Amino acid sequence: MLETEQFSETVFAEEGQAELTPLDQFRQQWIQQPGPIPLIKQKNVIDQNPELLPYAGMAGLQGWSRPFAFAMQGLVIAALVLSLLNWYMSRDKGQLHDEMVTLQENMQSEVQRQQEIMDATQAEIKRISHSRSETFILKMSDHALSRGEALQQLNASLDDTSKSLEQFKVRTEARGKELASRQSALAIAYSGSPVVFTLALVFAAGGVRRSIQRSYSRNRNARNSGDYYLYFATAEGMYLNLVLLFFLHFALSGASYGLADLFQGVGPLFWGIFWAGFYFLLLWFFVTVARDMYKVLELRPPAAEWGPQNRMLLRIHNSFFLVLLELEIPFLAACYLLYRAR
Repeated sequence: MLETEQFSETVFAEEGQAELTPLDQFRQQWIQQPGPIPLIKQKNVIDQNPELLPYAGMAGLQGWSRPFAFAMQGLVIAALVLSLLNWYMSRDKGQLHDEMVTLQENMQSEVQRQQEIMDATQAEIKRISHSRSETFILKMSDHALSRGEALQQLNASLDDTSKSLEQFKVRTEARGKELASRQSALAIAYSGSPVVFTLALVFAAGGVRRSIQRSYSRNRNARNSGDYYLYFATAEGMYLNLVLLFFLHFALSGASYGLADLFQGVGPLFWGIFWAGFYFLLLWFFVTVARDMYKVLELRPPAAEWGPQNRMLLRIHNSFFLVLLELEIPFLAACYLLYRAR
């Protein structure tokens, strides 16, 4: 009898679940998510039922973030933190920093050497000035000189050495400033480019929305396709984006962490494989986002997700790289202007 009652309750619960509207199912999934962090709860809801996202705006869920805010929390903030940390750790390291240290050491050595020469010349001037001899033999002359001639040559040598030392200091300081400016600009460029990469993932939503609206103008969810893209790109890329950022920081700033010899030794084959793997990982991310986009837009998915017939994948791919170029080129230009301005 007990087993019969339990079975009846289970069937009733399943029937009740089946009678729930999509909006109620969406709300129920949100309530059932474990943990106190809304960002993770929202990611889990999106991962579990992407086709229910059209009801997000009507659900009125407390803690649910709008698409752009969700993307900022899940993608951009992490990218900013990693880049700031990378900039702080790499700004005073690397080959250029080593050159500046060597340049400073050489300048100190040269200044000390020239100062010793000037001190010796001044000592010689003092000796000759107080000497009772009438003629003097100097290293810079092949014959004996009178007191006046000897003092004249020594003073001229002292002036030449002093001028040479000042010119050397000016050239060295100018070279040091140029290296420091380049070091600063490159540190910003290498640390900031991964942030630009993440921003391109976010701002690609505009291109995705326009492309889908042109192709599926009658689709009832097409006008919100940019929002759906942001939801899926953030949910699917919250952890994957960290991996991509790690690879970018490794490739761009690795030399600042003592990997310059390794980079020079691995050769172009390694970098070819590295960037091919990076692109494959990025493409896999786009494929997963495109798969969810087909579901939420209620479109028939292509027979092959990785082929050119996957039009959704092409839209996401092309929108991302177009935005990446639009952001990266001005950013690098600003870094160059910063370098030239110092």
